[in-house]
Amino acid sequence: MTAIAAPRRRDVAWIAHSGLAAWVIVAVLVVGLTIHDPSGFWTASNIANVLTACVVLGLVALGQNIVVLAGGIDLAVGSTATLSGLLAAILIDGYPIRTAPVVIAMLALGALIGVVHGLLIARVKLPPFVVTLATFYLLQGLAFIITTQPKGQITTALSNFALDRSGPIPHALLVLLVALGVVALLLRRTAWGRNVYAVGGDAEAARSNGVPVARTLVLAYVVCGVLAAAAGVMLASRATIGSPTAGQGLELSAIAVVVIGGTSLLGGRGTLLGTLGGVVLLALIDTSFTLLQIDATLNDLIRGIVILAAAAIFVTRSDR
Repeated sequence: MTAIAAPRRRDVAWIAHSGLAAWVIVAVLVVGLTIHDPSGFWTASNIANVLTACVVLGLVALGQNIVVLAGGIDLAVGSTATLSGLLAAILIDGYPIRTAPVVIAMLALGALIGVVHGLLIARVKLPPFVVTLATFYLLQGLAFIITTQPKGQITTALSNFALDRSGPIPHALLVLLVALGVVALLLRRTAWGRNVYAVGGDAEAARSNGVPVARTLVLAYVVCGVLAAAAGVMLASRATIGSPTAGQGLELSAIAVVVIGGTSLLGGRGTLLGTLGGVVLLALIDTSFTLLQIDATLNDLIRGIVILAAAAIFVTRSDR
């Protein structure tokens, strides 16, 4: 007699595992903002502000998600973005002919930082927290050595791309969508992507099954560094100038997004869908302050409450 499989439960734990938890909170927040001010929330300019806020955070969060899936963490993504954006503005300095070479050089800088992280963690066996905390301070210190004031100039074409929009859709969103597509392809369609989940789940078991653990970790940090550098270039493009403080706080926001999205900080489990939902959620929170006329000084307080509530409701259940 053939056993009938039990139907898959659609409970809170399943929502957390699937990455839908953040989108549930986004839906609730959208309904609340719509009820409060339907004409203001659904204007093209407000939607564009939300989507624009997703670009930089989304790029950094995608990289952080990969590293966390592999069982690591990168506390230096904000400093990487800061240094890349600052150097991009200084090196371009308003000359269009320098744009492409400098942008490529900044992505290469992000990759180099990722290689250093990966080798120190995978080969030297230093803890990811210690390595990336050290480079967090190192890269931020380098930015302040270069300058303590805004400096350099991004070209008009690059700043226009970062700031212009077609209706409610900012042109810069294309960068995030391309990055999302590439990361999704790497994780779902390549052996390296499968190895990331295996290493994050149990590195020793993965190694015993022939998974190149060190190479997997190094590449994970390389992708994270490249995405953080891209975020820095976008930050500088939006500001039209380089700043030694532009990326401060991005590392904590990226970790918060990963947590809200249901990715396990122990590695091996998580979805891009959940991380993207976390990005949209934080972008909604940030942009809704103007709409609701709330004092901006309460931003961190409310963000902390939302993250804690999401963790209490969804994240703890995803570990069951």
